[in-house]
Amino acid sequence: MKVNRPLGILFRIYLHLREKFNPKPIVSDEEKFAVSIAKKLITIPTTKLFIAPISTKLFLHNEEKNIFISCHQRNITIINHVYSYTVYVESDELYESFLKDFNNEMENRREKLEDEIKKNITYSLKNILENIESSQ
Repeated sequence: MKVNRPLGILFRIYLHLREKFNPKPIVSDEEKFAVSIAKKLITIPTTKLFIAPISTKLFLHNEEKNIFISCHQRNITIINHVYSYTVYVESDELYESFLKDFNNEMENRREKLEDEIKKNITYSLKNILENIESSQ
């Protein structure tokens, strides 16, 4: 199958012009700091992570650090007893990296919980079998 050469050239021109006239937004320091704070909080094991399924809001809460973060539609709100900052994250890459880290941590915690549940089931089933065997 032959590729239409003029079509390929037009596509390259389109990509070049798209980059020129629709450049990636400049990432502000506020965006970088807000996402860095949220990502750092995700890595702390004592941080509680929540997802509100209907509103699709994400929540992080760390009692030790006394920080609460909510995230919804690219707005990251960082709150403690002294301050409250809301930062809009325009950068797709930055926001997606935050979502990826949050979702990966949620999955890791879910897997650990499932493993713990399976271990408890195995232990209980083993005890039931031993009780049956000992009563015979």
